[in-house]
Amino acid sequence: MPRRKLMKNLWAIGLIALFFIGCPATWENSCKIYLQQGDYARAKEQALIGKQEQPDNYLVYTLLGKAEIGLNNYLGASEAFHKAFELDSLKTLKWLKSDKENVSVYWQALYNAAWTFTTEKKYEDALKTLALCKLIDSSNVSQYILEGNAYIELGDKTKGMQAFKNALKQDPEYAEAYYSIGNLYFDNQEYDSALHYYSSAISYFEKDYNKIKGALFKNVGYEKGIAQEMIRLWNEKRKEELDHLLKVKLGIDGGLEAQSRNVEKFVKSSGGLGQSYYFSGMSYYSLKNDSLALKNLKMAIEYLPDNYNALLFAGELLIRLSKWSEARNLFEEASVLKPDNFVIWFYLGVCYAQEKNFKKAIEVYEEKALPLEPKNVDLLTNLAYAYREIGNTKKALEYLKKIEELKKE
Repeated sequence: MPRRKLMKNLWAIGLIALFFIGCPATWENSCKIYLQQGDYARAKEQALIGKQEQPDNYLVYTLLGKAEIGLNNYLGASEAFHKAFELDSLKTLKWLKSDKENVSVYWQALYNAAWTFTTEKKYEDALKTLALCKLIDSSNVSQYILEGNAYIELGDKTKGMQAFKNALKQDPEYAEAYYSIGNLYFDNQEYDSALHYYSSAISYFEKDYNKIKGALFKNVGYEKGIAQEMIRLWNEKRKEELDHLLKVKLGIDGGLEAQSRNVEKFVKSSGGLGQSYYFSGMSYYSLKNDSLALKNLKMAIEYLPDNYNALLFAGELLIRLSKWSEARNLFEEASVLKPDNFVIWFYLGVCYAQEKNFKKAIEVYEEKALPLEPKNVDLLTNLAYAYREIGNTKKALEYLKKIEELKKE
């Protein structure tokens, strides 16, 4: 065979070889096509074929992860991306970031997976997944809060604190980070430091709250009752009633569909304010500064009327100030929230007794408090006193006798 003809044949064979070498595998092409078409179930099938044929190919797992996201299977996506990073971290990260339209989608999917892990108390898995989140987008502050909480659940408060401070590096006005740091100081009984961070949390939560409040109440004047009703309906997932409230009471034609995000932000900022005020109040309570404790606890109730602990401690402080009717109102609200709480009923009876309403005090003591703690000496003593005040000496003596019997046990 002439040399020129041989070279020509070899060149042709080389082109064929290059064509097959450079052409993606059938599963890969099919998977990408199905992903473009939004047929994520079939895309996943092709990725799984690729997994069988090329188990050490990082691309198999990136495409599988993308298909899992399309199927809303965030845990499956997390598992796939973890495997891709394990095989080739640099190429996987480059692949994720090169898909610019979907970078935020990948981050959100992994964050959702991390959130699910925390709800399942799989904190180590959550931290591993959040590490991938930070590689994809280190600027998103919410991942640091979730990371910090995971470390705290694992007993590592130092790393938890660092995670919260990392959030503030990304956003110095991130209220939730200040609140979380305040909680760590509160747990360590470092109340002055806690108050410093709670103060910042309140400032930034309030900024968000007022901004969203302006948007939601732009057609009407702000009313506390409507705001509290809106928060309750959101928390109880009563969407139809919430939609009606937005349309009728706030004059928002689009209702919940148009304002869902704003309502969510309003509830979150209101909750953040309520909790920050509550723990500020409890910090002052621990520092024995009753006036500031009461002031902050009242603010907590303003934003979180269902916080029975705030109602309970504020009521106790009002009793110390001999403000019986105001305290009674708080204990009555608390009793609706926690009908099986002895302390609430006991203090409520005390308020009635101090207001000289002894019959009502006896009713509360006997019907509500006594079934919960039938051997409580303070309760029995108060009952004896109340019966004596209405002239029922016989009943008063019965309770005094019970006290003597208990002392002998």
